[in-house]
Amino acid sequence: MKNNLTFLSPLLFILPLVAFADTSPRDVYEKYNSKVKAGISFEEEKSYFTQRKQDEVVSKIPRYMKQLNKSRSEVIEFYLDITMNTAKCKAITLTNESIDGDTANLEYSQKDICGNRSSSPQKQKIKMIKENGWKIDKIAISI
Repeated sequence: MKNNLTFLSPLLFILPLVAFADTSPRDVYEKYNSKVKAGISFEEEKSYFTQRKQDEVVSKIPRYMKQLNKSRSEVIEFYLDITMNTAKCKAITLTNESIDGDTANLEYSQKDICGNRSSSPQKQKIKMIKENGWKIDKIAISI
């Protein structure tokens, strides 16, 4: 029994470190994209954003409330519906990833899988910042 404990002791120390090892920017973005396709909550979506991006998204809500004549929750529901439907129609493939310190830039080619034809190549460009893990700071998606 003592031999088993001696062998397990180092594993008990290493396993938590492996479980909490940094995930790559690509992994974070692709997990986020999958969750958006499945229907993510607004609060969970914000957890994938840097504080700057969260502030930007939240600051636009009052303008859209007035413009669309909708409540805050209706604007958020509208926003989530658009992002989900857009993500569902795009199959993405990573074409470039560059990481420089706490900044990562990802570029994906995207193919429409919903029958909407585009005459130009479609792509997504994502800037991520390491802020308590990799977070999305900017997204540019051609539609």
